[in-house]
Amino acid sequence: MTFTTLSSLAINTAGTGYTVGNTVAIQGGLNGTATVVSISGSGSTGPVTGLLLGNGGVGYTNGATGVQTTGGTGTGLTVNLTTFSNDPAFSNADWVMQTILAPPFAWRWNRVTASPTAPTFVTNPGVSDYSVALPNFGWLEKAAAYDPNNGYFCFELQSELLKSIDTLQNQPTRISTQLDDGSGNITFRVFPAPDKIYNIVVEYQKSAPQFTSLSQTWAPVPDYMSNVYNSGFDAKSYEYVNDPRYPSALQMFFTSLSGVSQGLEAAEKNIWLGDRLASIRQTMAAQQGRG
Repeated sequence: MTFTTLSSLAINTAGTGYTVGNTVAIQGGLNGTATVVSISGSGSTGPVTGLLLGNGGVGYTNGATGVQTTGGTGTGLTVNLTTFSNDPAFSNADWVMQTILAPPFAWRWNRVTASPTAPTFVTNPGVSDYSVALPNFGWLEKAAAYDPNNGYFCFELQSELLKSIDTLQNQPTRISTQLDDGSGNITFRVFPAPDKIYNIVVEYQKSAPQFTSLSQTWAPVPDYMSNVYNSGFDAKSYEYVNDPRYPSALQMFFTSLSGVSQGLEAAEKNIWLGDRLASIRQTMAAQQGRG
């Protein structure tokens, strides 16, 4: 742990200003990105929404308000922080989590499935729509139908975004996630209307949890992907304080995510990554007055 001393640390958070002593504890390396782990001294305390300590450790810029102070001492420190006390930390972390868990990435550690004998739902002849309580439903990967009266004969259903109702009864061939009532109930539509009872097994990716607590982890994302979500969080923090390292950090996040992604062929990874990098280049060009 490294320490730097400021003559005064005045932070404005959630519209309330206060002064917190003069000692800032820095966790991390010199001449690079570090994390403020504690602030001690006299005065009231509270969460720090944004703190940027300039190169050389002299003074700081409040990342939330842009107010600069030149007092203080220290060497070789660059701190770019958004804490997990409140926004923008939570919203930045939410963006990273949602990007990782959104289509087209299908992760083995985020998948939910059922079984032929304990299916997601059971059809009735002539009925197309089925509401199922799935509070953690994110997006549909695959689905299969099993005939319980024919040795659990199985056939896969083609997943589509939207299907109309076909009242002519036949063996189902397709399925769609038709409705979400916002209360955890998902309505699936099978097409055409089933001609008899089938056990439908749905495989889906769970939705991204929202960050609401300081004790919350990055679960369900595994620890071995810490370099991915850390780089994404760094990128969003750089963006928040208008740090020029934002584009390169965002590129690092997208590249790392594509590299470890599951559910995509190599060509699909290249297409996804190419689209994201092109978007970064267009944004940079627009900011520099060339777009």
